Amino acid sequence: MIVIKTRQPDPELEQKIRMLLEREHIEAEQISIDSWEKLVLPELTLDGMTHEVSCNGRKISLTRLEFDLLLMLASHEGQIFSKEELFRAVWGQNCDDTLKVVANTVSNLRKKLVGCGSFIRTTHGGYAFVSQKENDPA
Repeated sequence: MIVIKTRQPDPELEQKIRMLLEREHIEAEQISIDSWEKLVLPELTLDGMTHEVSCNGRKISLTRLEFDLLLMLASHEGQIFSKEELFRAVWGQNCDDTLKVVANTVSNLRKKLVGCGSFIRTTHGGYAFVSQKENDPA
């Protein structure tokens, strides 16, 4: 994973990442979250400044919430997040339909990423981002 620095942090994204770090009891100063511009993975590139995603050079149109959810999962590859944790981190509020909202957004993301691979794995207790290499049988 490659993180490219930027000069102008995204305040909304910074707040969401700080919330997640607080949940994990990590001081925000330990990770330079305000310097994220791009997250570059072998198959995907997420641009934090333009909120664009590309898969093997092909641009994928995502909503802001879909982008934030994908960035949250991809930047913590292999870590399992419950639907409640993802909802708090991405939406930043409570809702009676928390589980449905997260499940629907994950479903939409999977549809939009068809042809790129299946990166979002459903696990007991939530979701995790898994790189294509881990998905491929050896």
